[in-house]
Amino acid sequence: MDKIYISGISCLAHLGVTPAERENPQEILVNLVLCLDLEAAADTDELDSTVDYVGIVGKLKTALQEKRFCLLESLAGQLCRSLLSDNKIESVQVTVRKFPEALRQEVSYVEVELTRSNL
Repeated sequence: MDKIYISGISCLAHLGVTPAERENPQEILVNLVLCLDLEAAADTDELDSTVDYVGIVGKLKTALQEKRFCLLESLAGQLCRSLLSDNKIESVQVTVRKFPEALRQEVSYVEVELTRSNL
């Protein structure tokens, strides 16, 4: 299966278990692996044969603005569903990293990775 990697997408999200934590948006980093058939794009050199990276990042940021999340897992699941709404994408791996203030002294970050498919 062919893959497109989009890494280090910096986003803001209302995320956290407590209402106070969700009140102000937090920075998160998102990495994507999109699995799709890229044969036509490789042959034709036409954008219509693949996914538009700008559109993918825009869709991701819109999905984050639409909702407040308690769990990083829920946020990652929403991103998977949003990305899989594109019929060209057969499966997606979403990795979301946050930098929790409550653990700032103990850990660099917390990360969740989900893999989902339309199959």
